[in-house]
Amino acid sequence: MAYCTITEVQGLNPKRGAYGASTTPTSTQVTEFMTRIANEIDVVLSGRGLTVPVTTPAALASFLIQVNAYGAAALAESAMFPEAALPGGTPHSRELWGKYQEALKYLREGKLPSGSAGDVLPFSFFSENIAVDDEPEENQAWQDHKFKKNKEF
Repeated sequence: MAYCTITEVQGLNPKRGAYGASTTPTSTQVTEFMTRIANEIDVVLSGRGLTVPVTTPAALASFLIQVNAYGAAALAESAMFPEAALPGGTPHSRELWGKYQEALKYLREGKLPSGSAGDVLPFSFFSENIAVDDEPEENQAWQDHKFKKNKEF
C-alpha cells in the first residue's frame, strides 16, 4: 500500500503533465513505483520495530506521504528519460532521489515521534534549526591567518 497518491507524485513533476495510459511512464507504472517505494519505507520502519503500514502518529504519517512521493517521483522522472539514468539521471531526478535518500536515512537513524502533539519531523537543516537565532560574530577573526610570517613553532 502506497502512502502517497499519484496526484502527489505529479505535483513533484509538474512540467511532465498528468500520467495516463499513453504517457511515459504510464499511470500504472507510476503506481508501481509508489508501491515499490512504500515497501522500501515499510522495511526500514519494521526494522525500527514499528507496525506497518504506519497510520499514526499523524506527524509520521504525513512525513511518509512526502517521502513516498519523492521516491516515486524520482523513479518516474528517471523512467521518462532512461538514457540519462545511468550517469545519474536528470538534475531533477537526482534532486528528488537525494531528498528521498535523506528522508530514508532519517527514518533509519532519526528520532521518530512518540505520538505527542509536539512531535515534528525535520526534513532539512532549516527545519531542524528553525528556533536557532544565533548570529555569527562580526569581528572577522575567522579571516586572520593561522600561520603568520616569522613565527617559530
